[in-house]
Amino acid sequence: MTIKIRPFAGTDEEYRACVDIANAIWPEELSSPESWQHRDKHRNPKYLFRRVVGEIDGEIVAFSSCGESEWTHVPGKYFVGVDVHPDYTRMGYGTAMYDHVVAGLAALDPLFFTADTREDKPDFIRFLTKRGFVRTMRYPVSHLNPQTFDFAKFEGVEEHVREQGIEIVNVPDLPARDPDWKRSWYELENECWMDVPLPEPPTRVSFEQFASRFDSPNYDASAHFVAIDERRYVGLTGFWTSQVEKHKLHTGLTGVVRSHRRKGIATALKVSGVRFARDYGATIIETDNEENNPMFGLNLQLGFEARPAWVDFRKVLREPREGEKIPEVKKSA
Repeated sequence: MTIKIRPFAGTDEEYRACVDIANAIWPEELSSPESWQHRDKHRNPKYLFRRVVGEIDGEIVAFSSCGESEWTHVPGKYFVGVDVHPDYTRMGYGTAMYDHVVAGLAALDPLFFTADTREDKPDFIRFLTKRGFVRTMRYPVSHLNPQTFDFAKFEGVEEHVREQGIEIVNVPDLPARDPDWKRSWYELENECWMDVPLPEPPTRVSFEQFASRFDSPNYDASAHFVAIDERRYVGLTGFWTSQVEKHKLHTGLTGVVRSHRRKGIATALKVSGVRFARDYGATIIETDNEENNPMFGLNLQLGFEARPAWVDFRKVLREPREGEKIPEVKKSA
């Protein structure tokens, strides 16, 4: 049966259909239509984004997305993604969706494509490698149950940081001490983001993009912490909540500026976060890190247990021309 491919219309029903497909494929990573709608609403319009759906007898059974990354933007780089409901796999629909997306990008003369999947999805990996994609980076997912966390093992880490004059501050407490706290947090996050190991260099996001989190259905101010040395913001950590998995918290960016590393700040931030998660009632904290990232080692020391990893792939389409560059993959030492 031929699949009908058309542009995504953005109705509530179509968001629900696509989210249902994603949740069927990734039952450990459940999402909601509201979070998708918020993300789409706040995409940076300067970067291309397209989504199409595939229908069988009027039912959406697949969707594909492609575009430019606003977080790691490189001229000529486009991400591609194909998702087919498990009931409709091995019927050629994934190939049809992929070919449609690639044909639509051809006029833009792309330099290379990127894609990702998880290492416990061998069919997905074969789909990519068969089409010339090569693995670039691996990010193990890790879980921790905050209800069984051994706080005694890390007794004194927060006090050690305080003795150095550094405070761990919960985000709801920031406005009373810093009228420009959003801008200070934004600058800190961008500074830490620049050191995150990624296949392509990170892009400094706009303040407007950063501030879009404050009306996200997955944002809870109490789930975020910053480390402050006098008035300078020097470290951060935090969680994103889930509307459909109330027991799970997803770790966002954890980082410390270069001048303040090896002072125990990251550990203190993490312990503060675990305490919040325990009181929140979560039974799973989920995070992921590039496999050589020291933050992954810290998470293991804290008791996180590694799960199947996400894997990034890249497909080079042609040689770079003048002014173009295919970035070298730089992993953590």
